[in-house]
Amino acid sequence: MKKIIILLVVLVALVGAALYQQKDRKSRLSTGSRKGTDLRELLIPDFDVNSVQKIRIKDAQDEVNVVLSGTTWTVAERGGYEASFDKISRALLALKEQKISRKQFVGKESWGKVGVQPPGEPNAYGIGTLVELLDTKGNIKKSLVLGGNVTSSGNQNASPFGGNSERLVRMVNPDDGETIWTVGNTFADLESKADTWLEKAFFDVQKVKSVEVTAAKPEDSWKASRPDAEATEFTLEGAKPGEKLDNGKTNLTSLLSSPTFNDVLVKDKAAASLKDAVKAKLVTFEGFTYNVQAVKKNVDGTDKYYLSVTISADLPKERAPVKDEKPEDKKTNDEAFAAEKKKQEEKLTAEKKLEGWVYEVTEYTVSNLLKKRGEILAEPETKGSPVGVPATGGSPTGLPDVKKMLEGLKPAPAAPGLTTPASPLPEAPKPEIKPAPAPGANPVTGEKPAAKPAADAAKK
Repeated sequence: MKKIIILLVVLVALVGAALYQQKDRKSRLSTGSRKGTDLRELLIPDFDVNSVQKIRIKDAQDEVNVVLSGTTWTVAERGGYEASFDKISRALLALKEQKISRKQFVGKESWGKVGVQPPGEPNAYGIGTLVELLDTKGNIKKSLVLGGNVTSSGNQNASPFGGNSERLVRMVNPDDGETIWTVGNTFADLESKADTWLEKAFFDVQKVKSVEVTAAKPEDSWKASRPDAEATEFTLEGAKPGEKLDNGKTNLTSLLSSPTFNDVLVKDKAAASLKDAVKAKLVTFEGFTYNVQAVKKNVDGTDKYYLSVTISADLPKERAPVKDEKPEDKKTNDEAFAAEKKKQEEKLTAEKKLEGWVYEVTEYTVSNLLKKRGEILAEPETKGSPVGVPATGGSPTGLPDVKKMLEGLKPAPAAPGLTTPASPLPEAPKPEIKPAPAPGANPVTGEKPAAKPAADAAKK
């Protein structure tokens, strides 16, 4: 009886502990309403994007500060390089227009479980991404912590392939308290890495006329050009006897056409990064001249490629007169010339902003500029080879030369005592043909008492 009572007491204690834990959990994580946490439509009500002069984003590893300097947004961690206005606009408008899907109450001790712990907390886990929007005086106008992504299949906008992506957000302000909001946006633009905020517009070399590469060693330098923009092959200038440019080894027609870059170095590292760089001069048929420096460096065991550029242009100021040009044609041609002139001037102005910076690019971007003279030459032809015959000894059609193949064959060595035939292929022995016995001759020996001319003819 006593054992039963003891068991009942233990059971009641376990049930009580379970109920207490459940109640405590509900008090920390609840969807019930609390003061200052009423469900609203927008995540950031009354948000004026034009008041934002600085965006600071920080997580457990990185931090970036995007600052409005005059009329241009810049990235502080990259020495004030221009930031992407399109990316900034998307990020701010997304915050302004973002609606709330649902809410829940999460106690501060449980913020790490949903990834909304602010960076900088000692011994904290579940660090989120802190986003701070500041005004001209450096005052924080809005602050929020982006937590973990969640997938919801119950939302009416859910994807048929497994739900739509949502994200947990905690607004850092007294009114929201410990409310965690769920929104249907992952805010992919709000990244803490500085290189993702850079304006990636780059220079664009079109209609290359000539390329001149100056390497550290004079024998590695080279220059190539083509007569017009329609020509598909370049000619090596100053070629020595037997030298010829192999256009298949270096594609000069599209050299530095629509290039891209990965990152920008701050200017105090520019000089060291361009040490021993190859210099190249590209001139276009449109009058642009690009002076480029390119180099390959090993950084922490990884190959990195760096590039810098200066740009100038000699653009025509007036259209050349055309003899016997009709008035209506002159007007049309003048308007077309003015439009093209404006386009080229705007291109020059935009590309001049790139001067003075060192860019980290891909190997593909500068691989042709880093090739030495010997690496772009065609294979030399063998002296005395007939026209159309490769130096390797093939036929003009490209098929193997059968005659030379037969000349290379050697007969097997003859056995001792035997004479080696003159022909490389021995002839098969001919069967001996015996003549029929002449009339009156011995049928076995074929002999006659006296030889006759008929028998000699038969032997022949």
